[in-house]
Amino acid sequence: MSTQYSILFKQEQAHEDDIWACAWGKSEKDGTEHIVTGALDDKVKCWKWVDEQLELKWVLEGHRLGILSVAINPTGTIAASSSLDAHIRLWDLESGKQLRAIDGGTVETWTVAFSPGGNHIATGGQSGKIIIINVDDGRNEVELDTRGRFTLSIAYSPDGKYVACGAMDGIIKVFDVASQRLLHTLEGHAMPIRSLAFSPDSHRLATASDDGQIKVYDVKNATFIHTLSGHASWVLDVAFCPDNVHFASCSSDKSVKIWDSSTRQCVNTFYEHRDQVWSCCYNNNGSKIVSVSDDKSVHIYDCPI
Repeated sequence: MSTQYSILFKQEQAHEDDIWACAWGKSEKDGTEHIVTGALDDKVKCWKWVDEQLELKWVLEGHRLGILSVAINPTGTIAASSSLDAHIRLWDLESGKQLRAIDGGTVETWTVAFSPGGNHIATGGQSGKIIIINVDDGRNEVELDTRGRFTLSIAYSPDGKYVACGAMDGIIKVFDVASQRLLHTLEGHAMPIRSLAFSPDSHRLATASDDGQIKVYDVKNATFIHTLSGHASWVLDVAFCPDNVHFASCSSDKSVKIWDSSTRQCVNTFYEHRDQVWSCCYNNNGSKIVSVSDDKSVHIYDCPI
């Protein structure tokens, strides 16, 4: 029996400007599912996903320039956002209150990611360093040197062993968290790495680039596995499904694609957005995907696995 992929819900005019970031989390406390979106209207919005609809829960204000990245901690209780205003802000998703504002320095913070334990966030930008920040006190604990590279994307491995970053020049670096050492430098893309994602078992790393390709690498051995082509323009985001087999990607070609990593084939393409799609991610069990776009809409797809 073939898998039926479908569009479940569309939230039109979800923001007043282009939406560049989204994250999906589930509260360990009460099972509430939240989707957080960030846009160039300087706002972070928290939506509640219930009865297959989005309900706006909080409008989180404080950033002075467009939101570039959002993330939700593993327990589904705190969101982080990074912005062109060079600040990272932490938000309590239960109360809608800002917990902390962290000064990222004089340059934009392009990306933010929670550690698997939720105690730290990693961020990067034009500074040439990855900064690991303690969530509880906002203190910079570790600086990882990217050799001056402009970092566009960051990901923690689910097992907590690695941090990977993708740079404007197409270079990927993988660091060992415990020793803070650079383990691998991965090449293959010649253009900016907009996104990267570890597989749930932490064995593979998928990368998305302005060259229109997705590449998959073996993390431990630092070897290239294969290239996936199919998008007609920049690939802006990539996200692994919790099933460890599928992953999603989105592009400035206005599409969201679902891939089967075992067969290395695209198994479905959604052409629901009217403009470039900046971000996509799975829900907790991998049955749904959210995507956001320059068309100011938030889409939810049914992706049975």
